[in-house]
Amino acid sequence: MYANYFGLKEPSFSITPDPQYLFLSEQHREALAHLVYGAGESGGFVLLTGEVGTGKTTVCRAFLEQLPEQVDLALILHPALSATELLRAICDEFRIPLEDGERTVKRLVDKLNRFLLEAHAQGRRPVLMIDEAQDLSPRVLEQIRLLTNLETPKHKLLQIFLVGQPELREMLLHPGLRQLNQRITARYHLKPFDSRDTAAYVEHRLAVAGVERPLFTRGALRQVHRLSQGVPRLINIYCDRALLGACVSRNPMVTRRILEKAVAEVDDGRSWRQPGAHRRWNALAAGVLALAIGGAWGFWEYRGRPDLPTVLAALKGEAPGGEEAATPEPTAEAKAAEAEKAQAEEQTRLALAKALADERLTELAADSELLADQELALRLLLRRWQVELGKLDGRAPCERLSAFGLECELDRGGWSRVRDYNLPALLRLRDRQGVEGWVALVGLDEHQATLELAKGTENFPLGSLDGWWTGDYLLVWQPPPVGGTLIRPGSSGEAVRWLRRLLAQAPGLDFKDDGSSRFDHQVENAVRRFQTQSGLEVDGLAGPRTLIRLTSLVDMPGLPKLRPGD
Repeated sequence: MYANYFGLKEPSFSITPDPQYLFLSEQHREALAHLVYGAGESGGFVLLTGEVGTGKTTVCRAFLEQLPEQVDLALILHPALSATELLRAICDEFRIPLEDGERTVKRLVDKLNRFLLEAHAQGRRPVLMIDEAQDLSPRVLEQIRLLTNLETPKHKLLQIFLVGQPELREMLLHPGLRQLNQRITARYHLKPFDSRDTAAYVEHRLAVAGVERPLFTRGALRQVHRLSQGVPRLINIYCDRALLGACVSRNPMVTRRILEKAVAEVDDGRSWRQPGAHRRWNALAAGVLALAIGGAWGFWEYRGRPDLPTVLAALKGEAPGGEEAATPEPTAEAKAAEAEKAQAEEQTRLALAKALADERLTELAADSELLADQELALRLLLRRWQVELGKLDGRAPCERLSAFGLECELDRGGWSRVRDYNLPALLRLRDRQGVEGWVALVGLDEHQATLELAKGTENFPLGSLDGWWTGDYLLVWQPPPVGGTLIRPGSSGEAVRWLRRLLAQAPGLDFKDDGSSRFDHQVENAVRRFQTQSGLEVDGLAGPRTLIRLTSLVDMPGLPKLRPGD
């Protein structure tokens, strides 16, 4: 329900472990490193523990995706079994054929041993992973330990991973399990997020779902961390309900109050209101918000509805004449009240700007003035390159560009990626009825985008366009003056000289152009350093995306930019 309201491509806080939303904090990376290290050991146990909802399953999924093809995996998800039942489950996971009469521990271990010996002879590596291992009884744990005795003179035949809650660590301290505890070669205990990881986690999931602007106030993010205590599963539950609450109440962001109400609903009506002075500040903040909304409404009624540029200027803190609006410094006694008031006013401006922009986008779409086919949108974009396509004679628009020394590159990403390329682009939009089309993006800053339409340019907040943009964009760029669009190690000629000159001008590379025409190791290393700095795939090849980023950073004459001052 809230996805369309906020411009998300899908609800972003599902509690199911979707690999697309994988977020690895520093400690999650350490846990993954321990699993990878343990997988390289010969035999023994690897132990991963953590409280409920701290991300053990997420780490395990990331680990399993890295397993090489020669690994045979047996994954036990529900281990509350007897020793015989567990051995049968392991054989089933390894696809070891069993007869109905094979129910004794000895017969099952013999079958498993033959399988492990055959796998070892074929160069394969069997791995057993048991989730929720705290549900294993001490007797079954001892039987699992005995499986590590299956070996050749030089190698253990089975690697075992135990994943469970903190009780598992306590179980392993029992004197009767000391032999198993001594065979653990790698162990890690996952802790909840700290406040910085919590905020980064929330922002990461929103960005993956297609929205890079903040949807939670800073106070709400602090409260998310305090109430969830940094447990990712609780963060997902609370944020999901809070976004729904903001949607229902038509708020542009999740505030601390909305968050606390959502948590109270999830946690059986518990109240999170603050006593004493904090309660008075909350009441004052509510009054300030009401005054801000009332003032905005009164201004609308008295002066008439403001136009979108006026609202956008207010959103950026500018006076109508273009001068920066003066903001008095709050006194020490009223500092908290001033902060709440500023936040309420910002929310009001955001809501007003978004409402106007949404209305304008819908109006343009209804009048067929927003979405265009690729040819028309490209013709509008090429005005920035001072290029007229002329007649296409049946050719695709991008094919015609080569006659002007230009190329097209289709890519997908968010606003930050388009901003990094810093070139005018075509955005693929989709209206409320699912109809797709293109629009020319000719300007972009932190708050708004400038679109080139048939009847002129118009500015829109990024938050409004998020609900229309599919994430696809088409760049027009200037390739090397000679040769193709890929310069690789071993290449030579004028294209390499051109690349060397650009690398020498790129900031932070410390590359010196000696005039050579060969793509040598120095050039390849410089390309790799540049790709690393730019967040590109590091392959040492100067392909279209690397060259586009490189030319956008160098002062090339006649190159249009989204941010002309850069």
